[in-house]
Amino acid sequence: MLKKLLVAIGMAMLVSTANADGVLVPTTQLPAGLSGFAMTFHSVNILVREGIAHVFIEEEFHNTSNALLEAVYLFPVPHGAVISHFTMKAGDDVFTGEVLAAEEARAVYMEIVSSMRDPALLEYIGSGLVRLSVYPFEPGERRTFTVEYTQPLELSGNAYTLTYPLKIESLLSSPIGRVKIRVKTSEEIAEVFSPSHPFREIDEGVQKCYVFETSNLRPDSDVTLLFSSGDVEIPSSLVTHWDDIQEEGYFLLSVIPRIAEHTMIAKDIVFVLDISGSMYGSKIEQARRALEQTIQMLREEDRFALVTFDGNVYDLTGGLLPAQKKSEWISRIRQIQAGGLTNIYDALKIGLSVFDEEEGRFKVLLFLTDGEPTVGIVETGKIVNDATALARANNVHVFSFGIGTDVVAELLDRLVQENAGRVSYIVEGETIEAKVADLYMSIETPALENVSISLSGIQTISVAPGGPYTLFSGSALRLSGIFPEEGELSVRIEGERGGEHHTYIYKFDVTKSQSNPFVSRIWAQRRIAQLANMYRYEQGLSDEARKEISDEIVALSKRFNIINEFTSFLIAPELKSIDRGFAVSYDLDSDGVGSVMAAKSVAEMEQDAITGSMATDLRFVGQDAFGFFEGFWMHDYPGIDKMQPVELEIFSEAYFTLVELDPWIIEVCALGSRIRFVYDGILFEIGDGGISSAEELRRFMN
Repeated sequence: MLKKLLVAIGMAMLVSTANADGVLVPTTQLPAGLSGFAMTFHSVNILVREGIAHVFIEEEFHNTSNALLEAVYLFPVPHGAVISHFTMKAGDDVFTGEVLAAEEARAVYMEIVSSMRDPALLEYIGSGLVRLSVYPFEPGERRTFTVEYTQPLELSGNAYTLTYPLKIESLLSSPIGRVKIRVKTSEEIAEVFSPSHPFREIDEGVQKCYVFETSNLRPDSDVTLLFSSGDVEIPSSLVTHWDDIQEEGYFLLSVIPRIAEHTMIAKDIVFVLDISGSMYGSKIEQARRALEQTIQMLREEDRFALVTFDGNVYDLTGGLLPAQKKSEWISRIRQIQAGGLTNIYDALKIGLSVFDEEEGRFKVLLFLTDGEPTVGIVETGKIVNDATALARANNVHVFSFGIGTDVVAELLDRLVQENAGRVSYIVEGETIEAKVADLYMSIETPALENVSISLSGIQTISVAPGGPYTLFSGSALRLSGIFPEEGELSVRIEGERGGEHHTYIYKFDVTKSQSNPFVSRIWAQRRIAQLANMYRYEQGLSDEARKEISDEIVALSKRFNIINEFTSFLIAPELKSIDRGFAVSYDLDSDGVGSVMAAKSVAEMEQDAITGSMATDLRFVGQDAFGFFEGFWMHDYPGIDKMQPVELEIFSEAYFTLVELDPWIIEVCALGSRIRFVYDGILFEIGDGGISSAEELRRFMN
């Protein structure tokens, strides 16, 4: 995997005098990270054409220290890539780097791990390398580095994949000032999808262009990109990953509607807005702006209605209005105030009754609330069941936003699951307007509803999500699952558009490709979300059934290192050998913070993006848990508290000898500089002292 880093080594030998204050001699060893260097911008342009990625990188580093620094710039080379340009510009001078083979590069990496005293660098071992010495780097000086390469992309199931290196957090002492990654594709590419970063599509004429742009970024993952090809009305692609250890494969099926503008379906959207007392202040202000934004986006043939509620319900528009009236309602929306109790049952009932029986229109209820029902019917099952009956009678899709930590997560989760919708939870610090607009964009262009998807040919297992499905133009529907054997997979998609029935059939050759590990993690997240909803909400489960569900969630969470508020609740009791004080855990049976945060985690796992780990003090290496406790990363190993540790000096000859024994040890040691772990029945304690020579380590292990 391609990764990139800038590291400072060796360092300054500067002697400076100031009046009679004496001589200042800087330290010859920098602290972990790039103290003294800052990356001011990182710009990447990627062009994908006929299966070849053309990548051009430009970045600027600034010596923010008062010292003259010596450094080396390293660029790990991806497998199959051809470097055509690699330079550094210092003033008017231009310098080029040298290419090292993987074997020679390994020694360089090891040297830098030792010099930097940063075990996180161990993950870079195993790739080729371009190296460029940087000396002298004057105080306050800025230097620009450019890298250009081409890389053939592997075609798998009508899709290409690319990983771009951005995970350099452990090597930067400050965030990257500006980051912009721009991806352009030729006409044969139907969609660019990143499970790792939020790219947005922008209009640049004939070529499609996707951009990820941010500032003050501390990267914690590389950028994964999936390019789906196809020129049909609803393109489809299949990407797979084979796990040799588990002897099973994972697939990611993407269905990407691209319905032409003239075939768009008219929509009826009823906005149901909570204006109870808890919405007073910034929440209602944000909600008003969000409503403005979404109503402005209505098309000419659309209709809308606005229902607000506190202890009572107010049909403000008196039914559905044509989109032409949206302008006059903008000023009225700005006058909405908050106060009173929360009558959710009647709000949903009246909101759903606004829809008429006219066929051929796409019907959506968008429900926004920050609280729990406090007046009228408040029982969750009754609210969900009655609202679902009304929604299904008129073929209405229900989408919802839960704001804050007072919402009843079970109510919103079940409401959207029963009615082909989606829920998003917004907690303190998140922007309501952006999330509402994002959800609205996903439903703004309906392509196919009442969708059924059938898979045949090779066997498929544990497919998630399980439906019901609706397709939206420009927004992919993705299904994940397992396949035990390679072969041909047939996909049949049926649904309705504007009252007409449509059928699409696709065939894919499924192979045992091992180049797309992100596919397995997306499946694991979807599967955990599926199991989590069963664990939380399914009625009548026996204790044995709940235990089986819990065990599968824990096993998947450990194997794929998926730690969040929900999985932490289940995993923490499993940890036997280390103090569980580090593990975040919530009471999922309450309607408080824990319930909402767990529901938020599950909702995020159901989406396309790969969710990060929320527990900064809990990690998994393979199936083994490590918790950060009393300054050490502690291995959760049975009986570890009764074992006598063997101390081993970090970055010594013995340390590197141990590291090279097993790839698992490399991953363990990359956790940090103070670790206790068991290998081959021996408890090793990595720290500042202990065994230092390789010979002594070998004698001990033999």
